[in-house]
Amino acid sequence: MQGDFYICDSKATHKNFIQHSERLQEEHKYITYTWRIGADRSIDQNKLVHIWFGEYAAHLLNKNVKSVTRGEIEGMKRHCKKKFYAETRHPWLVIVRIDPKSGETARDFDSTRAYKVGEMYEFMTWLQGQAAFDGLALESKGDFAKRQRNDK
Repeated sequence: MQGDFYICDSKATHKNFIQHSERLQEEHKYITYTWRIGADRSIDQNKLVHIWFGEYAAHLLNKNVKSVTRGEIEGMKRHCKKKFYAETRHPWLVIVRIDPKSGETARDFDSTRAYKVGEMYEFMTWLQGQAAFDGLALESKGDFAKRQRNDK
């Protein structure tokens, strides 16, 4: 079991799922199940975009992705958000930070975690194009790839 889902990839894990399900039924009396058949190799958009930031930084710095520093990745994030904002002027990219004690305010870029699904999709599509322009192919995977297939 991982979080709120079970991966049944053997008779033993399937048996454990059945036992767990029976315990939940006894305790809660009502359960809704969903399932996927086949290996789920999905990755959410936010995880993928952070992988891409590292790959893109490594490409531009001409170094191995494993040697890219946290500071270089943060710099890549800021660069991409700044450039995307300059091109689109989407208000959802920017937040106003407020210091509760002093009342001082400062504009900053919001975390990608706060982007709505469609907003993230637009940003990632743009990012793929930017990377391609710079000679890097960022691989579509997981949730983003599924959305791309549905977009066509």
